[in-house]
Amino acid sequence: MKKSLLLLSILLSFQSFSQINIGTNCDGPPPPPPLTPYFKLNTIINDEFTRQLKLVFTSEATDGVDNGIDVKNMDTDFPQDISFWIENEDYIIQGLNFNLSKKIMLSAKAAVSTKFKFYISETDGFDDTQPIYLYDAVDMSYHDIRNAPYEVVVSPGKDTGRFKISFTNNGILRTNNIVRNNNFFISQDNKNQVLNATNQNNEIMKSFGLYDILGKSVISKDNLGAEQNFSFSTSGLSAGVYIAIFMTADSAKITQKIIISHSGN
Repeated sequence: MKKSLLLLSILLSFQSFSQINIGTNCDGPPPPPPLTPYFKLNTIINDEFTRQLKLVFTSEATDGVDNGIDVKNMDTDFPQDISFWIENEDYIIQGLNFNLSKKIMLSAKAAVSTKFKFYISETDGFDDTQPIYLYDAVDMSYHDIRNAPYEVVVSPGKDTGRFKISFTNNGILRTNNIVRNNNFFISQDNKNQVLNATNQNNEIMKSFGLYDILGKSVISKDNLGAEQNFSFSTSGLSAGVYIAIFMTADSAKITQKIIISHSGN
């Protein structure tokens, strides 16, 4: 019964208050239970639609699935989406017993290369001074999404290890999160064991980094200039999935997932 009342409180706060009609008759039903502290994470996907997730804070929540608190994402047919990742399933509402050291896993799904823009859209009862970061495992960076959006291009597939919500910054804090990939193309030539990039607009490139799936840097180059073509040898790298990141002079980030194979394909 107690968790049912908590879920009612969570769901009521997830909708617009203008839709809730609370009567003034003292003889009527009792008011709903007090609202639970929460914040909402909005993700604009390819500038087409916004997925809203809600993280609620209650001492009754565990790190696993909490029936009566957590709510599943039932939109399984969406080709691009973002969810909380709890016990190998997608959720749009998650309960949390707050602790500064906790990391909240997110599940990102994309049928094609897709732009995700993360930001905190609303808080209620949550400490105004507490930072909220989005951790990106690709370059092990933290982004203060309470104060500025974080934009990034996500490669096709389902990734449950790249993004996490964090309340502490244990690494690199990024403040400029522009993402751009117009007229810039990255590809892997496995026959010649070379990563190639075509810079059709001759933009000035500040740096290049290649990261393995765990976020470890395996190639790093600075001050690339404005060449139209860049090439980097991958002959010494193990077969697997990697993330290539170019940074322009104005700190725009261009990312692409590549697959290194030694079969020549």
